[in-house]
Amino acid sequence: MSAESTQDDIVRLATATTPLKAQIWEQVLKEAGIQCRVVGDLLDVGLGGLGVRAEDWVHRDDLARAEEVLRKGQED
Repeated sequence: MSAESTQDDIVRLATATTPLKAQIWEQVLKEAGIQCRVVGDLLDVGLGGLGVRAEDWVHRDDLARAEEVLRKGQED
């Protein structure tokens, strides 16, 4: 695996309890300059209660910073 492909890896940052929470996290991360994508939010709404949860995904290189941004946000 090349260093370039490792930098482009997308990893799960967090699983939210609601689609709205995942979308709020996405906005907070984007405001901090971190690219983020919510996955599964429409499945959670469409399938309601079947155990599908919305997740926030980021680039592997941004993972530590994104975790710090979310942790600081929860402390406030």
